[in-house]
Amino acid sequence: MSDLYKEAASLLQKFENRRGGLKSLLYSPNIINTKSSFALVCETLRHKPLLEKLVAAVPLFQSRVRQLCKSKSKSKESQIISVTLATIYISIYDLLFGKKKSIAGGGFMKREIMKHANALREALVRMKIKEKVSDHENLLPIENRKCSTQVDIPRYIRVNTLKARKEEIAEFIETTKAQNDVHIPDLLVLPRNIELHDHELVREGKLVLQDKASCFPAFVLLSDPAWPGGDIIDACAAPGNKTTHLAMLLGKTLVGMSTNSKVFAFDRSTARLKILESRLELCGADGIVQASCQDFLDADIHDRRYENVKSIVLDPSCSGSGMNNRFDHLLDIASRPEMTDYDLEQEDGTTHKRIESLARFQLLMLRKAFSFDQVDRIVYSTCSVFKIENEEVVSAALATQKVKGSNRFRLKECLPFWPRRGIPVNGVSSSDAKLMVRANAIEDGTNGFFVAYFEREKDQVATTPRSLAITEQLTTENNTEKKSTIQRKRRNRKRKKVTT
Repeated sequence: MSDLYKEAASLLQKFENRRGGLKSLLYSPNIINTKSSFALVCETLRHKPLLEKLVAAVPLFQSRVRQLCKSKSKSKESQIISVTLATIYISIYDLLFGKKKSIAGGGFMKREIMKHANALREALVRMKIKEKVSDHENLLPIENRKCSTQVDIPRYIRVNTLKARKEEIAEFIETTKAQNDVHIPDLLVLPRNIELHDHELVREGKLVLQDKASCFPAFVLLSDPAWPGGDIIDACAAPGNKTTHLAMLLGKTLVGMSTNSKVFAFDRSTARLKILESRLELCGADGIVQASCQDFLDADIHDRRYENVKSIVLDPSCSGSGMNNRFDHLLDIASRPEMTDYDLEQEDGTTHKRIESLARFQLLMLRKAFSFDQVDRIVYSTCSVFKIENEEVVSAALATQKVKGSNRFRLKECLPFWPRRGIPVNGVSSSDAKLMVRANAIEDGTNGFFVAYFEREKDQVATTPRSLAITEQLTTENNTEKKSTIQRKRRNRKRKKVTT
């Protein structure tokens, strides 16, 4: 069996047994063929309902699969799927639906599957005849078919002005016929079917493959004419596309200025941090960004390193339900690209509990950001379509602030040119909802996304608990001084009367 199958089977087995998200599992050091393994697992997951039917349609093979899984099982833990079964599913997918319609490599497992290859092919033909379809895609559940789970959004690629030269980009645009995006500076638009992962400029970090909506957070902050300057915290930085965009825009903003702002990038995973550091170096952003393996929730808000931090960019873990190319929905219904909150309510309790758990975490992160006294701007974003992770988190965060006059945050309008706005919920009025931004694949040609932008109330910026105490003290001293002056004048008048 090929090394690629072994890696993909390991990923599939861990993913199905809920050992982590598919993207996060890819950061494991034993995964070498990252791109190929991810693609193979995604397609196997997409075809899994059909693969299960095909195995069941060949009784001899089904019996053999059970024997193999039982004899090779070493774990005593309860598992949804074993590595052996994961390997079988991946092999059958490649045999019947892969590009080469064959199983790569050799070995015992391949020989066992190939004994039943013709029977599996015949079973597939019978299913097509029975359902009166010519394409096997139509044998998949509706939500797993490419035509319904994915929208053909453009390929977006960001010009990294930290490294790219104008002549290089001009030549790239002329060669590929790329168009400038109408909303985001330095973002190019290309047809979806153009493959750029191995392009020289991408490998050199001069071009960055990044969805348009993913560019919103950094652009919202650093295109604000009233941005207060200072340092920035990127609270959930890895893998680093948003962080390098932040660094790039910061570099452009500070040209000709004497200030030396930087970005503090947090991620609590050592594996993800390595990816982040590698990407920062590739993009020439390592001189602007200081990356650290740290949980943002554990950050000391009084640490002197952060005394000049005026802004926080917060893009916490979410359901990923807005991701147009995400396949987690095949295991977890919460990740369907166009799933509504009504759909969510109809699902089982486990799914809803997971989303609620994510929302609680997101609220904790946003409240933590609010707790930095010196911070004036916060950008909160998710790639979720659910109100519970978006507007409802915003509403809860604003509601849990201290009483008026205690250095409160309020919503600030972001991306006024963007047509898709937030959704009113309890605690967020229609006018407040219009200050926030949503994006979706069907109407906007981007991944599903949400952004909320917060600012300190201007008349409250200086009234931190400490400054309030100082103000009260100064007021008391001033009143005492005024009182003493009045009393002194009265005494002087009395003395003048006595003298006369």
